[in-house]
Amino acid sequence: MPTFANRYVSMGKESTFGTAVAADAYGEIDDESFQENFDVLVREDMNRYGAKKALDSKHYAEGSLTMALQPDFFTMRCLHGIMGTHSPGGTPGVDDTLAEINQVSSPGAELPSFTFLVGRDDNEHEYHGQVIESISVSANIGEYAMMTVTTTGKSQDTTLNSLATPSYTYTGDAAHFVGTYVNFEDPATNSAFSALVQSIDFEIRTNRDLDNSYGLGSSTCVRAPPVTRREISGTITFHKAVLSGDVGAGDEPHYTELLQGHLHNGTDGNPAISCLFEVDNLNKIRFDFPKVHYSQPQTSVSGRDSQTMTVEFTGLYDETSTHMCIIVFSSEDTKLKGGGATDMDA
Repeated sequence: MPTFANRYVSMGKESTFGTAVAADAYGEIDDESFQENFDVLVREDMNRYGAKKALDSKHYAEGSLTMALQPDFFTMRCLHGIMGTHSPGGTPGVDDTLAEINQVSSPGAELPSFTFLVGRDDNEHEYHGQVIESISVSANIGEYAMMTVTTTGKSQDTTLNSLATPSYTYTGDAAHFVGTYVNFEDPATNSAFSALVQSIDFEIRTNRDLDNSYGLGSSTCVRAPPVTRREISGTITFHKAVLSGDVGAGDEPHYTELLQGHLHNGTDGNPAISCLFEVDNLNKIRFDFPKVHYSQPQTSVSGRDSQTMTVEFTGLYDETSTHMCIIVFSSEDTKLKGGGATDMDA
């Protein structure tokens, strides 16, 4: 029978890519899937009717983990891994900020790498040299808000470790649909949001170039897989076809303007789309996308279902704010709270 206390995912930030570190954050994870991968390289000589020799080729590890979205240290470590810059609030009531690395002011700066330690009943599996490839966030009626994180990087350590004893520094719950607020052209709050949104999901991808992380003389990555073009995409479903007369305080994009092709170039103070996931006033995460382009709206009717409207969007780089997304959060996690909180850039 499985011992659930021996199942965990923990992580620590590496100071040097691929050099394992101890964990300083444990996550409340629904499921994980970390694994070693390699190709089998078969010699294709003409001397025999079948291949005689083969060896394993490039080694790498990749992982995926899914969790309810909550502002604990583990979650914010993962989000920092795809953003790169942390500005601590420092005092109660002042929110922390995660921003993208500014390649103009900080050319050559790289996103952090991590060691992930996975407890699986009998042993702990170590995956060092892992970088965050993507994060996906979703919120639907009647469910917890969810986040999925994918990683890639160096091959798994072949030594199985003894199990650790997990410790958790966040005691609150996760955000769910009642505490999810989406707003358009203004920051989302629990009093300023669109009442027409039925669901939202979005993904931030770094599109790592894994092939360009290898070098002669090694079977696995010798450097962090380089980030290529960052992409942000998402989908919003409204519980009706939004017409111009329906647009209220939420400034929702409506059907007619979406048909004509709609680009909204907002600002940090008035982002095109803002999505707040709030547990309570002291525990919350907000994603702001200042500039987005919407795709064509999709809507239909049938004899069974009521009408809804779905629209996809693409997050774009904003020249004024010099980023595509910014994350604002506050947390009562003891590693993130107050003036002694952890600076995740360190």
